[in-house]
Amino acid sequence: MPDPKLTREGNLRLACAAGQGWPADPLLLAAEVRRLATAQGGSPYGAVQVFLAGAPDDEPPQAWECHVGCAVTGMPKPGGVTASGERLMIEDYRNLAALTLVHHGPVRLLGQTWRRLADHGKALGHRLRPYWRVRLRRTQLADGNLLPAAEVAVFLDA
Repeated sequence: MPDPKLTREGNLRLACAAGQGWPADPLLLAAEVRRLATAQGGSPYGAVQVFLAGAPDDEPPQAWECHVGCAVTGMPKPGGVTASGERLMIEDYRNLAALTLVHHGPVRLLGQTWRRLADHGKALGHRLRPYWRVRLRRTQLADGNLLPAAEVAVFLDA
């Protein structure tokens, strides 16, 4: 298994919708967030991101606090509402440094990948920030098919 990759990601403005529990369809929710962010004056870009609060060790995915969305530039106004009633939020994250690994497996096992990253970060002498991320990507293969991938990242105070 590969070692976690340490990256300096800088600042991030996240347009998102908050919810309790892992969403049934994060890609659909993120598409709605993109539409709202654009309508509110922002320019969304990049992969779908799910920011989660706290350690996943003790709770099932249904209990996780999730913010689902995408990176955005500009100054979109928060407050638009999705079809299912979630409000558009704009969250700013500063000076992000992340340890990242690709997650292979179901959502219920995301905690194992998080634990490996958290232990690695602590072994390097870092403190963990109180949130972590799952980035959902689709990589195009040589034959043109798209391969879905989930990257798990823990954020460090560097």
